[in-house]
Amino acid sequence: MARKQNTTKKVKVVGHVEYVNQATGEVEDFQVVRMEDRDFDFHKIWLGHVINSLDLIGNQKTKLAFWILDNLDSENKLTMTYRQIADKSGISLETVRITMQALIDSNFIQRVNMGVYRVNPETVFKGSRGGRLNVLYQYENTSLENEKSQKFKNKENQ
Repeated sequence: MARKQNTTKKVKVVGHVEYVNQATGEVEDFQVVRMEDRDFDFHKIWLGHVINSLDLIGNQKTKLAFWILDNLDSENKLTMTYRQIADKSGISLETVRITMQALIDSNFIQRVNMGVYRVNPETVFKGSRGGRLNVLYQYENTSLENEKSQKFKNKENQ
């Protein structure tokens, strides 16, 4: 599957610099520019407002998904067991189990370790572009490790 382009090059004027042409001795003025990657083709979401609105109309599974987003660390991770999530969110343990598995199956969230989950930074990320790219790299590495582990388990069960 081809990945959709999420960045574009942007030329930013930094300033002017004077250079001396060594052949003629003439002083020439040059404009200095910098090429930057910029995000595009995305929607800005004010998560607090969306959460409040959907909290009024959503079910417990929706509330849990938004609770997770509201409790992520700077690496898009939630470090809690299902029981801790249930206790802190006020949502039943069974609903937490079902919802977390659905979020894992849909690639919205991944299990990093027992009690450690990371939200897909292609879906939601709060922070800088560099931070997002770092978390995306970690997310993709964990996905590869999880695939290898699953293939190994499947071979053992055959």
